[in-house]
Amino acid sequence: MSSQECVCARFTRTLYRYQKTQQRLDINDNVKLLECETNGTAGSQLSTPRSGKSPCPSPTSPASLRRRRGSQHSGSSLSLASTKVCSSMDEGDGPNLLSDECPFVPPSIAERYKVGRALGDGTFAVVRECVERCTGREYALKIINKSKCRGKEHMIQNEVSILRRVKHPNIVLLIEEMDTYSELYLVMELVKGGDLFDAITSSNKYTERDASGMLYNLASAIKYLHNLNIVHRDIKPENLLVYEHQDGRKSLKLGDFGLASLVDGLLYLVCGTPTYVAPEIIAETGYGLKVDIWAAGVITYILLCGFPPFRCSEDQDILLDQILLGQLDFPSPSWDNVSVAAKELITGMLQVDVEQRYTAVQVLDHPWVSDDAHLGNDQQLSVAGKIKKHFNTAPKGCSTPAGVSVITITPLDKERQVFRRRHPQDVGLMPRPQHRPQPSSFPSSGGKSSAHTSNSPALSPADINSESEDYSPSPSPTSPSSADTVRSPTSPF
Repeated sequence: MSSQECVCARFTRTLYRYQKTQQRLDINDNVKLLECETNGTAGSQLSTPRSGKSPCPSPTSPASLRRRRGSQHSGSSLSLASTKVCSSMDEGDGPNLLSDECPFVPPSIAERYKVGRALGDGTFAVVRECVERCTGREYALKIINKSKCRGKEHMIQNEVSILRRVKHPNIVLLIEEMDTYSELYLVMELVKGGDLFDAITSSNKYTERDASGMLYNLASAIKYLHNLNIVHRDIKPENLLVYEHQDGRKSLKLGDFGLASLVDGLLYLVCGTPTYVAPEIIAETGYGLKVDIWAAGVITYILLCGFPPFRCSEDQDILLDQILLGQLDFPSPSWDNVSVAAKELITGMLQVDVEQRYTAVQVLDHPWVSDDAHLGNDQQLSVAGKIKKHFNTAPKGCSTPAGVSVITITPLDKERQVFRRRHPQDVGLMPRPQHRPQPSSFPSSGGKSSAHTSNSPALSPADINSESEDYSPSPSPTSPSSADTVRSPTSPF
């Protein structure tokens, strides 16, 4: 037999062995899949312990998770490039936790987490329930389809790079990440208590003290971010989630960092949500960290009266002009029972002049936030009905929880939404001359002012953006120090 014939025969035998091996693997995979489907029909339900996290910033860190990478779990195969995880997360799990299909996840994720049904999905990402095997803590696994992000990978990378840096009790945390050829896997903190408006509209009693506690949580998150030179740029009630602690207390967590950016100079990208956008963003004169304080001031105003300080549903340009002017008032009777200290704080947060606007530290040090004695008579505020009127807070057909919706969003979702608004409807923030009138101060006599009421609902929050990129022509003159601990008010929230 010639050498060429020997090579051909050897190749034929090798090919035959390979085909047989593949057939055996296919049979084994089918058997495993059948076992998963059979186990998933058991009648008992999964009982997942509530997260044991304390309010201090000590959730499971990515580093500690990576140290456990060598741990073994029955059923996981470390020799495969990816592992098929049964939708029923343990033997005897209930049918209510079944997923629509068994997802493929990397072994490093599968060995540490039980991955279950889809909680929500979007254009670029799907979010699945995820339980840490060793602790029983619930998380959310965000799976981003990289094939749908081609050419825009930097937008996803920017958000993830910021999430890696932040760790604060009032921020939705990134726990762990895994990058593969086709998907990016992010294990995120799961917050189940709804968003800020849900908390107010479902509350039996809501007082000025509750509003103060909410602002304390938000300002604490903003202070931490600004100390890291990070600006969020999309602070709004939908991105403020309610975390329920084991002892019954509640706190707010800030999520959705799709528009967040490091600040080392002035930014010029026109972005945000119209109701909460700062005047310097609209004017396109360059902006920095304090746009977050403006948004927090708008939210505080809403918390105390149920409607935004600047509102017009018929014409977005009118709304933006109102924001540029910054003429603030506190109309009667909505503000009659609100303390003078609260109005003073809001006025400081909604200064058109950026230099005069409060910082996050000033907000936290303000008596209305730090001292219960300035919170008035603790009278119940009737804002739930007004919030329902001015904002679309009615139950929607979609049952996706607020905490899942925030995680599902990607920066690309924001870009697509902006594109649809700007081009088909010719709506956007165009360059305007900058106005810097002095905002009207709050009334000193019991909180009454000239009546300026509007029955027009606020503009439905919709992200707006320009096609330009951020530009930072000059470095920041100062480099903030690392975040420090601030005291907590005695608010029950």
